[in-house]
Amino acid sequence: MKNYNMYIIGEEYSGKTIKEFLINHLSISRRTLVKLKRDSSILLNGEAVFVTKKLKTGDRLEIILLDEESENIVPEAFDLDIVYEDDYLIAINKPPNMPVHPTRGHFTGTLANALAYHYMSIGRSIKIRPINRLDKDTSGIVIFAKNPHIQHLMSKEEFNLKKKYIALVEGMVSKDKDIIDKPIKRENPLTIKRIVSDEGQRAVTVYEVIKKNELASLLRIDLITGRTHQIRVHMSYIGHPLYGDELYGGSQKLIDRQALHAERLSFVHPVTGCSIELYAEIPEDIEKLCNILRLN
Repeated sequence: MKNYNMYIIGEEYSGKTIKEFLINHLSISRRTLVKLKRDSSILLNGEAVFVTKKLKTGDRLEIILLDEESENIVPEAFDLDIVYEDDYLIAINKPPNMPVHPTRGHFTGTLANALAYHYMSIGRSIKIRPINRLDKDTSGIVIFAKNPHIQHLMSKEEFNLKKKYIALVEGMVSKDKDIIDKPIKRENPLTIKRIVSDEGQRAVTVYEVIKKNELASLLRIDLITGRTHQIRVHMSYIGHPLYGDELYGGSQKLIDRQALHAERLSFVHPVTGCSIELYAEIPEDIEKLCNILRLN
């Protein structure tokens, strides 16, 4: 049992039910609450109790969150670049050309397969719960929750998940800083391609130039919203597609994937309340391209 599963009840919850404490203080989701009740995973002063039991100041409440085995994820040995790990979360610097999760076309060779092996190697079997996702060809930080409660908490706005990217785009961007606020929708139901359209969902991208010349611009990008392919669509829309992004008009002569890297990810830790900022170095292929384009 982990320490974070034990709580000493303060005066503000004296006379309240366990259910009220779990929902109001711990933000336990209804789904997790049902599971806790089903598994008899709630102990009050060492004894299993119903959630209708009333609390007293000084009571010791323990919550047991059991590992949930990942379904249909085949463990595969792969050297993971782990940038952060604790009892609740793990963050990995994903290499390019690797899907986050198995799909119809990729049952193996994904980050989830590698993570399942990592868990297995330390004697645990944990369901794969990504908090954020990246396209197959985008490198950078992907964070996973280790139980459903943490996953639920990380979906809430107060934990302030922010993502910053590095992008290498074609041509010299005219404005050193700008905000692109253009809605995005799927081009048609039969394609993964997205386009800017008034019929789409609002999408807001903020960028700042790090370096630029007549050949290319190296940008740092903040995502205010998180639409599929958002950076790729917006940069193509303003006439500066990402290098390597063939789907949105970028050339693949110098790099065979979109030159996009999730460099930083910050959030308020859902258990400790501390501010966490994670960093993943720019991968070798983008560094090499910067050198070729004289952006070093």
